[in-house]
Amino acid sequence: MRLFTLYLRSRRIPVALAATAAGVALVALLGNAPDPWRTRVFAVLALGLGLGVLGNGLGGAADTLERTGAIRWAGWRTAHLVAMTGAVLAVVTAASEAPTGVLLRAAAGLAGLTALAAVVLGHQLAWTLPTVWAGAAAVVPPVTEPELLRLLTWPMQPSDSTAAALAAGVPAVGGLILYATRGSRPSALERRRASSSPSSSRWS
Repeated sequence: MRLFTLYLRSRRIPVALAATAAGVALVALLGNAPDPWRTRVFAVLALGLGLGVLGNGLGGAADTLERTGAIRWAGWRTAHLVAMTGAVLAVVTAASEAPTGVLLRAAAGLAGLTALAAVVLGHQLAWTLPTVWAGAAAVVPPVTEPELLRLLTWPMQPSDSTAAALAAGVPAVGGLILYATRGSRPSALERRRASSSPSSSRWS
């Protein structure tokens, strides 16, 4: 229990979760209207916003130092990403009238993008991919042709779209696997410190 508490504190989760839940719920509620398109747009934006903000917690203040601990990080990282996604999805589902299938697909895909951003760019920039992708998809109509555009706008496609489900599944699975095995990319300052210290562990 102590390790769990320390983990939550190191990721600043308690404070971030409360503030994020309120903001996400507000955005989702603003989209509830007779227009299904508007409802879906605001729901996807709420998911992207929530995951982007909480994505900062996918890494700690001293990622390089944490890697020296004898902890099964893959399990912790997987549980963290799944719980974070579930929390944001639960808030949006409760507040939005968007189809459940659309919400589930968008949450999985955007969570994968959040994890990918944390691995490649660092947890401080984990917000970039989910918010940018959700925003871009929200302003582009969910057309079915050409095929490439349909794949790129997967968050806004109908819930029964197989192509959209596959497009969302790629970042969802890839992001989870990469984040679980590699974790968040250390900051430039941490990497400089690690390179000057022989006892520091490698990022990979």
